[in-house]
Amino acid sequence: MANFQITSSRATVDNNEYTFSNLYLFHTPLGSNRNQFGVTSSDAATGLGEIVVNNWPIYDGVGAGATVVARAQGLHIHAGNWNNVFSIVFENQRFRGSTLEVMGISVEHGEHAIVGGTGQFEMARGVIYKKFHEQRSDGNIIQLTIRGFFPVLKRSPPTSRVIKIGPCGGNGGVVWDISDKPSRLESITIRYGGVIDGIEFSYVNQSGQRQTTGRWCGPGGMYTRTIELAPSEFVNEVSGTIGSYNQFNNIIRTLAIVTNVRTYGPFGNPRNGTAPFSIPVQSNSSIVGFFARGKLYLDAIGVYVQETQI
Repeated sequence: MANFQITSSRATVDNNEYTFSNLYLFHTPLGSNRNQFGVTSSDAATGLGEIVVNNWPIYDGVGAGATVVARAQGLHIHAGNWNNVFSIVFENQRFRGSTLEVMGISVEHGEHAIVGGTGQFEMARGVIYKKFHEQRSDGNIIQLTIRGFFPVLKRSPPTSRVIKIGPCGGNGGVVWDISDKPSRLESITIRYGGVIDGIEFSYVNQSGQRQTTGRWCGPGGMYTRTIELAPSEFVNEVSGTIGSYNQFNNIIRTLAIVTNVRTYGPFGNPRNGTAPFSIPVQSNSSIVGFFARGKLYLDAIGVYVQETQI
């Protein structure tokens, strides 16, 4: 006998809204670069039953420098209309491996429904608006605008411990810090030239909310580098050098971010009698945020470390 049960949940839900615009799907059914393939033929009497598998690339533009950011992988079935069922599998660094699950009719016009998602889009809902952009000899280009939301569950208080380590550097400037405990770093922006002029970062706090600090320290810096951490990427070391610059002593001259995937940097210029520093963490821990001192430049930097319970 069937058993249908609904139970109350203590979890409360907030929603994050997402909007992706100026994306272009290349629908290429013909030629040597075709990106779909028929696996069955239609019924002669009804015209129904043809199945075609697709691997349509989605670009961030239409010019020669456009980059593939995702692929629409799945199939479409002729059932009076072409009924599409596929996953948008993201390949760009920030959302790599996450998916949006899509259903709808006609690839060129109208709308598709987003009925689910995985990774950073877990339990997503939304709509894909399609606009015909260009007809080519081997197929068409369709402009996409993706809008929707996905829930963020408010989790119970964490069992892991967050501690502060540092700072490394001098005592100049003013204190920069965050007001809540972080649980994961999402991005880091470093502004630099001959020294590290400023830093800002985005993180997820212990309640599951995404926070952004805004810029810390000075307004200068000829160069800017933003590091977008992949879903499975985490920071396990911050290193650099300390030295003098323009009559300022003991400031951060260079900075490098080391993750489980790669090393970013060093950023800055190591000249003028610099001394190295390093803040590594244990294998069961990760760096999830920063605190600092500085004003015109970044004088000192420390880290928040989340120690995972084993």
